[in-house]
Amino acid sequence: MKKVVSFILALTIIFSVLTVGASAAAVKTECGGKCDTCPSIVVPGIGQSNVWALDENGDYILDDEGNRVSCFPAIFDIGTIVLKAIFPVLLTLLTQRDIGLSSALSDIILDSFEVNMCDDNGKNTGNLEVEKYPYSVAECSEYEKEQIYNNVPLLDYAEQAGEDHLYYFAYNSFSNHLEIVNELYDFIQMVKRETGHNKVNIVPISMGGSVANGLLEYYPEVMDDLNKVVYIVPALDGSTIVGDLLSKDLTFFDKEFLFNGFLETLMDEDEARMIEVIARIIPDNVLLKGLHAAVNTLVDEVASKITSIWALSPSSYYPKLAKELLSDPARAEIKRETEMYYHAQLNSDKNIQTLVDKGVQVFNIVDYDVPLYCIGNTWNDDNADGVIHLDSTSMGVKSAKVGEALPADYVQANTHCSNPEHNHISPDRVVDASTGLLPDTTFYFDGQNHEKTARNDIIISLATRLLAKDDIKDVYSSPEYPQFNGARDPRGLKNSHIPAAKAVDTSALSPEVAAELEAALAEAEAFVNGTVCYAGQQKEVENRLRAALVAAGVYTVEEEEEPSDFFKNLSLWLYENYGTEGFSEMPGITVNLIFKPFFELFNKLLTPAF
Repeated sequence: MKKVVSFILALTIIFSVLTVGASAAAVKTECGGKCDTCPSIVVPGIGQSNVWALDENGDYILDDEGNRVSCFPAIFDIGTIVLKAIFPVLLTLLTQRDIGLSSALSDIILDSFEVNMCDDNGKNTGNLEVEKYPYSVAECSEYEKEQIYNNVPLLDYAEQAGEDHLYYFAYNSFSNHLEIVNELYDFIQMVKRETGHNKVNIVPISMGGSVANGLLEYYPEVMDDLNKVVYIVPALDGSTIVGDLLSKDLTFFDKEFLFNGFLETLMDEDEARMIEVIARIIPDNVLLKGLHAAVNTLVDEVASKITSIWALSPSSYYPKLAKELLSDPARAEIKRETEMYYHAQLNSDKNIQTLVDKGVQVFNIVDYDVPLYCIGNTWNDDNADGVIHLDSTSMGVKSAKVGEALPADYVQANTHCSNPEHNHISPDRVVDASTGLLPDTTFYFDGQNHEKTARNDIIISLATRLLAKDDIKDVYSSPEYPQFNGARDPRGLKNSHIPAAKAVDTSALSPEVAAELEAALAEAEAFVNGTVCYAGQQKEVENRLRAALVAAGVYTVEEEEEPSDFFKNLSLWLYENYGTEGFSEMPGITVNLIFKPFFELFNKLLTPAF
């Protein structure tokens, strides 16, 4: 018996040694988990992960130049589109009736989005591959590092904390939301094992905010794994653009909107005006029928089956949309999962507050005062950053609409701030930060466009500081990073204008020109080296330095390329005289315009005078 016990004890000791050895070998950080900086996991936004199309053999599909074909947001094969559309378009133009055009547009939508489509259970059916990085940036190839840093330029953080403390959680933006959240939870546990740290930081960006919502709701135990959460423009309550899309409540179904400037908000003015003119070749009723058919297909057959898209719709839209799009028993699993996320959205503030109460440091960086793309009819109902409405990114802050200000007699509400010494109203009186859930740890950037957030070096340096150090506890910790700041992208100044100015031999210039160049250069350098600015300041600084370089003979006067007046004037003339009517309806209107004065005169002659 003693021999048996001894044998069991020996096995136990050997197993323990092997286990400890294996655990030690699994730790890949230089610090072994002993340093004060927790590893950080970036949870990126929509389209910030590479997703590649595969053929039936599982090989990458390549384009004509030999590059892998991306699945985001769809695969638009021009040849296939032309083949499907050419005859319906010609027949429609010849007959001025819908001869297969609507059907062709629906088929094109299905073909283009096929790779990202999901079944009635919300699972991807397309043949694709997500480019994932199940290891730290330190273990990434140079190609992988380039992909990561191009999306989120946290080079300074990697330098300060070490690339072995930086991870990038890649996922398919158009896939099953619950599966994404489950993968993130497992990813966090993997990072803890690999780094030796018992806590991590997460950085949910844009769509990543919806993933973080699910993480905190479905895995509340993960709160004990978190050290800091640094949200950057998070879609915590979706985007009204997505809500309006799923509701099919879109601006371009209004002919007045479609032919009167809508396209200019989405593309170059020349192109927009040209399309406005060409679109009149198709009768407006046929055009609108085609647009409705395309949107119906996109929503009913594609978007409504992708649960990650549902996670980008505001919670206020859900009850109505679920009734309209998920009532079919065949979609019971999608309904179950989206219902789960709906509650995660409703509980978002509560879960974030629980994080704070547990001692997790939670910060939020948001943009504001940029109108939403005018795709959905609610585009101007709230302040926004161009893509997400401010109420969603800021955790419920009260604000004026874009271009407006809070009333002159408005007083700070102090909904979530009880300190009378704190002034949370923005200098432009657009935002009352005291009404957001985290008034003392939310930073606002005026005029910053959502899609260009990563180009704002102040935002990146702030995020780096928050993740790598512990000296900033709130918006009052450092004058370098006040609560309210401005939009900017100083790459042109840093890479071109300032080097050009420094290379000038000022001794060859007149005293006046030399003095202005030196002053403009000093102002530009102070601007790019600073961490505080106001919206529009960069343009002022650039214009001054550019003008000084022109005066010094370094630059020539750049004439801005003006949009062509032909299509603009033609489109405006057509709208003024024919409204939204297509060319086929114009002859009758023209006859009416010509003879209308005669009809009115004839009518007066026949009308008795009293």
